[in-house]
Amino acid sequence: MMFNLFALTDDPANRRLRFSLSAEVQQDLTTYLQQQESTFNQNCQDIIPFDGKYKPDSGEVLEINGFDDIDSLTDAITNPLSIPEVSPTPDSFNHIKALFSGYIDQDGKTVVLIQHFDKKRVISTNGLSIFHAANVYKKIEGVGLTIDNKLTAILIENSLKFNSFHLVRQVFDLSEYYMEATDIDIHQFAALPTISVKNAETLVSVSDSWVRRKLWLISQSQILQLVPLADIKAVATEFNIPLETTVIEGNEKIKLPETKKELKTILRFLDEDYYKSPLLQNYYITNSKRPA
Repeated sequence: MMFNLFALTDDPANRRLRFSLSAEVQQDLTTYLQQQESTFNQNCQDIIPFDGKYKPDSGEVLEINGFDDIDSLTDAITNPLSIPEVSPTPDSFNHIKALFSGYIDQDGKTVVLIQHFDKKRVISTNGLSIFHAANVYKKIEGVGLTIDNKLTAILIENSLKFNSFHLVRQVFDLSEYYMEATDIDIHQFAALPTISVKNAETLVSVSDSWVRRKLWLISQSQILQLVPLADIKAVATEFNIPLETTVIEGNEKIKLPETKKELKTILRFLDEDYYKSPLLQNYYITNSKRPA
């Protein structure tokens, strides 16, 4: 079994491209990626359904079950010669956002091995690029690339497994599986009966990707509707969170800070990123919402 190598690009006209490899390079690539797959699978002791809340620890992997292979990576693996070849130019290489390869396993399932591609891995013809071989340095005559030493994700049928959401979201559009609050969502959040926002447009303007994610998660949890404000204030005091409230027309509301740093502290708290250790009673910030 010999692996082919493909590129997933940001060019709508050429989303999938194929590298023409010599037999020697193809054999080395196959061994190299098989080792990476083995390492990836060894770290899959626990598979956690992806919900946008959990950051995997060592030995854990996230999974989107029901992933839509909209770019047809599986088809490229099963029908490699139907994929056009990569043009060996720096411009073509700069459009690459992922490398992928794969095979058909013993059960007839197509396994796709995926690497996020950093533009720094392009070996350009600009300047003088050299490599060491046979005790001397030789000039690199054409454009090239360096293949990473680890996988970003593995796709088997409709199951996408990965460790880093940050990297995999640069390869695939995961908005269907993981949402961020839109400007309309932020205005609706600011209008909640338990929230006081001095200026909703200011909240929109300071809402980066992290803030929008937290706002969406807090809205989905409905914590502000389900937990009495008195209880929220009591826990904030226990964790020394600077939660301010105000009374408007007889109703007490949480004042959202206008500065991003203070805002993120409150949103982290409302998304329950803080916990107290059961034995020493120490206070921590957690990276997980996984139930015990």
